Amino acid sequence: MSRSLSSIFIVCVLICVSAGIYAQDPEKTDSLLENYFASLPNDTNKVNQLYKSGFDLRTKDINAAFKYAAACMLTAKECKSDKHLAKANNLLGVLNFRTGKLDKALQYHTAALSLREKIKDEEGIAFSKLNIANIYSDQNLKQKAEALYLEAMQLFNKVGNKKLLANTLNNIGIIQFEKKAYKTAENYFRQALKIGEELNDYELKAFTYNNLGTVYENLKDFVNAKIYFEEALELRELMGNEIEQVDTYINIASTSFELKNYKQSKEFLFKALQISNTNEYSEGNLSIYNFLKDIYIVENKYDSALYYQTKYYELKESLLANSDMENDVPQKEFIIDDSENRELKKENHLLKYLIGVLAVFLVILFVALKRLK
Repeated sequence: MSRSLSSIFIVCVLICVSAGIYAQDPEKTDSLLENYFASLPNDTNKVNQLYKSGFDLRTKDINAAFKYAAACMLTAKECKSDKHLAKANNLLGVLNFRTGKLDKALQYHTAALSLREKIKDEEGIAFSKLNIANIYSDQNLKQKAEALYLEAMQLFNKVGNKKLLANTLNNIGIIQFEKKAYKTAENYFRQALKIGEELNDYELKAFTYNNLGTVYENLKDFVNAKIYFEEALELRELMGNEIEQVDTYINIASTSFELKNYKQSKEFLFKALQISNTNEYSEGNLSIYNFLKDIYIVENKYDSALYYQTKYYELKESLLANSDMENDVPQKEFIIDDSENRELKKENHLLKYLIGVLAVFLVILFVALKRLK
């Protein structure tokens, strides 16, 4: 049974720590932004620091990240530097991509690419091509995405940016994976992992371990898949990225399920649920509820299956209602300069939804028949 393996790209210390402290409190975030403008000596430096804080917050507090991005864009416009204006556009492109606003993300990254081509910034051009390729990939324009990934890979290799070269290798591997060319995908992932080990980059290695685990899971080698997922989890615990820990626990639970160890699978899911609840990670909760429902059906525990299926649909309806309300409010546009690392995604959401509807119907039927006896 396939499980949702989330996805989403990569990448002072004092600034990042301060951002982490204030991220959960909007008033303190605003206060910290005021301190930037009061203390930093010049506009380009402000752009760089606002960008770093905004990018760091992308996985922790997306609303605070957008605030930093907006301030970054305003400052970039004031300093009238094409390089820094491109950087601001790139940041907002990354944030819009992360929140699923692909058309906006494409606009910002295209604007960044145009500015970078104007000033002949080869590394920046590579960044933008990588980010645009990510959007094409999510829009299912795989051929266009792969062509841009290859162009970005050549430029990153030329300028010596090993980290982004590894990211691009990961992304090309994902394209090959989606073609079901699993061994070719594995080759790209191993090239990326080699660079990650050279750089001792925990984030890069964690993403690549996840991708290798997904390859092995699809090859039905669940033992090795679990090993790679556990490697990813260990690194993510060291980094303290709890959202990605949730996703990795779900991946490990998936391999335990395939190995018929349902008890262990549930243990991993309940660990994931605890972290997901603490971080209000709705997407994680949806995956966990749906997965628990499947396990309880296999175990013939239909009351428990119905309980988690009901929680799944309650949360789903709540998120859809909130989404409809947000769509009625005009959205401010923002723009950034790095790329998001990507992980393999295997879930056909429409198919999962239809299976879920059928499953809840069957669960209700079983419970009703059981009570009639």
